[in-house]
Amino acid sequence: MRKKLKNTLFLENEQHVNSLIVKIMWILTPLRLIPTVMKMSGVSPSSDTVSTLINTILLILLQTAVTIYNVHRRKSANTKYFILCIFQFVVFTLSMQSGVEVSLLYLVVPMVTLFYYDLSFTTRISLLSYVCMLLTLLYRAFHLDMSQYSNMPRIVWIRAYAVGMTIEYTLSTIVILFIARSIQRTMSALDEKEKEAQKAKHEERAKSLNTQFDQQKIITGFANLVETRDLFTGEHIKRTRAYVNLISQRMKDLGIYPDELTAEVQEYITQAAPLHDIGKICVPDHILTKNGSLTEEEREKMKEHSEVGERIIKENLSYLDPKYVDIAAKMARYHHERWDGRGYPDGLKGREIPLCARIMSVADVLDALLSRRSYKMPIALEEALKIMKEASGSQFDPECIKALLECADEIPTLQRVDEQRKTHSSSNRDFDVDAIEELEPIDDDGTAVLDDSTAVFDEDIGELESVE
Repeated sequence: MRKKLKNTLFLENEQHVNSLIVKIMWILTPLRLIPTVMKMSGVSPSSDTVSTLINTILLILLQTAVTIYNVHRRKSANTKYFILCIFQFVVFTLSMQSGVEVSLLYLVVPMVTLFYYDLSFTTRISLLSYVCMLLTLLYRAFHLDMSQYSNMPRIVWIRAYAVGMTIEYTLSTIVILFIARSIQRTMSALDEKEKEAQKAKHEERAKSLNTQFDQQKIITGFANLVETRDLFTGEHIKRTRAYVNLISQRMKDLGIYPDELTAEVQEYITQAAPLHDIGKICVPDHILTKNGSLTEEEREKMKEHSEVGERIIKENLSYLDPKYVDIAAKMARYHHERWDGRGYPDGLKGREIPLCARIMSVADVLDALLSRRSYKMPIALEEALKIMKEASGSQFDPECIKALLECADEIPTLQRVDEQRKTHSSSNRDFDVDAIEELEPIDDDGTAVLDDSTAVFDEDIGELESVE
């Protein structure tokens, strides 16, 4: 019937009880010395004082040995048997002393076993204690002076005491065993509940990991929908995710907005980054892939992608983690807002713009500046960082720019990884070199200027135009 309780809780309890019993044995040592001192002082008559002293020294040596054994063999299953046997020997030697009467002391060791929550162990030790009790009785009958205990014949004395002590011990042991069984059942039930709780925890964790995996597959699938229509946007999605992760992680490391940018939020922002341009699915092909300048009407149509993206996420991903969906929707809607309030679609200003969108905005424009497009060559990293630094406090959150500049030395590594990925990618696109144009120099107010008469509109860096 007994189940082996192998979990950490019960193993630690067993080790704790072993140490406790060792301490009890040392506490009982002075009791063992009392009869010896009485004999040596003549208070208790004895003809074998030297033998008693030797036995006492031997017992102390055994206790020392069991203490050392417990230290070095704490995790051994046999440790408790060794310790309890020595403990029983302490009781056994105490009961063999002339002038000392013990009976209930035999129950101490079985009672101590209750702390192990093990019915079979308690049963074995109880039987051992009973045998020791009978052996002590025989020893006292044949080796001690019976005249000081009783005038009864030796055999009669043995029978009377053996029967009486057996009845007492049996009744007491039955109570102890019932208690042991009750304790074991209770602890076994608790152990089962603990195992069920751990199992449920592991299943919940596995379910969470599966959900995250499914969530990431869905995100990748949505992002790939954009890539199938426009390679530039598809590659842009992959790079901006890396930049978002880099910037948000550095902000977290620097303690920027610690109440908002928790580890969980940082992870969600990174996972949601690929969906920031999902609204471009609804932008007509002739606008999305146009190599020439966009008309004013086409620009306004392009700007609708932020609101469309929010709607797509909320309507199609509502079954995912609500917190993640909320962050993804905000990043899609607000990543074109400006710190100074001149962005779109809602003209939010400063910290009215969700933090996730402010981070996305920095990563979005950074990649647009560093990337090759059909109408422009990429800008050098140093020049791009200079442009963005000068736009700090006007277009971008200064704290986001601070984090970007702090991790600028890691950007080339991400660029190399991106180049290696594209080299091994089966998707290639020929660029129309004749259509490539350069960004105009930085204007006096620190913003890059695109001449409407010669340059095309870039949704990602068009925000850097000076506003009249």
